[in-house]
Amino acid sequence: MRPLPFACVAAVFLAVCDDGSSPTSHGEVDDTPVRVGFLVSGVRTYLNGATIAVDEVNGRGGLLGRTVELVVRTGLEEAEAAVEAAEAMIGTDRAVALIGPNRSSHAIEVGALAQRRGVPMITTAATNPGVTAAGDLVFMAAFTDQFQGRVMAEFAAGTLEVSAAAVLTERGNVYSEGIGEFFIDRFRESGGAIVAEESYERGATEFAAQLAPIAAAAPGAVFVPVRAEDVALLAAEARALPVHDAAGEPALLLGADAWDNAALLEGGGAAVDGSFFSTHFSPDTDEPTARAFVDAYLARYAIPPTGGDAVSYDAVRLFLEAAARAGSLEADAVRLEMLATRQYAGATRISHYDDDRHPTKSAVIMTIENGVKRFYRQVDP
Repeated sequence: MRPLPFACVAAVFLAVCDDGSSPTSHGEVDDTPVRVGFLVSGVRTYLNGATIAVDEVNGRGGLLGRTVELVVRTGLEEAEAAVEAAEAMIGTDRAVALIGPNRSSHAIEVGALAQRRGVPMITTAATNPGVTAAGDLVFMAAFTDQFQGRVMAEFAAGTLEVSAAAVLTERGNVYSEGIGEFFIDRFRESGGAIVAEESYERGATEFAAQLAPIAAAAPGAVFVPVRAEDVALLAAEARALPVHDAAGEPALLLGADAWDNAALLEGGGAAVDGSFFSTHFSPDTDEPTARAFVDAYLARYAIPPTGGDAVSYDAVRLFLEAAARAGSLEADAVRLEMLATRQYAGATRISHYDDDRHPTKSAVIMTIENGVKRFYRQVDP
């Protein structure tokens, strides 16, 4: 078994009664914090969004008269480590809910554990629709890849008027392969042709073997739903090769929410200029609740939040609001209130949950201009 990754605990304690405690059903006082597990993979800022949500509820007196405490595990690079961390949160830390993980491959495995242990779970940036298949206690805060793939396929075929596209994915990655298939199906339904399908192994740093056949097919766009770090590398190779369309113009690079990471701009440079990708929200939003989140984030961290930060904030808030409405931390009571969610407004908006516990919500498309990520359009479901 692997050792548990680095762990940290974030907690803010405020008095919620005259003596800082709350009565139990037996007339006793329960002043223990409500512990909520938060799991995140990679070096990401997603914890920032979750922390803001916890600080907000504690600033209003906590949840059910008790302070809320995040139990955090970061740096989870393998699904096995995520499951081990979640088990420790439930068994040792007594977490009453799990928030995350952000990777679909991890969330699928952790979801099975959460369902088995009877603990509600709300994923953050995980987008594969299979994430909730484990059972009725598992919910998503992000849109699904089925929706995201459709958004980018219709955008490519319609708005960008691309008639021929290629797809490059990471082999064996549930997220990458899944959204790639959704894009392919919808692009073909929209009248486009998929002229090349290539994949690479995780950890690759050179992509000539995949880009050469793509270049030979002369696509108008290449859909690359992979990690931002990989995009930064392969984009430079694609421009140098070069990958051009039939008219001799550089093929457009298209991506998904995994691109919404500082590593894309830090490593991609001019090679990613002119690209488009879908994500969960834009920090340029003028929605009141989203604007409040952005302002709080900027004030605390001095950088704009990403889409992953936004859905991390929302996932925590969704659980806290459901538990508050239920008046209970009991799993089934929270589940019923999650299903009853209507017109949630936070960093992002959720109309409602469907029978698979997938949220009905919008996506945004961002573009990159002169090394800066900019809002392009919102796409409603």
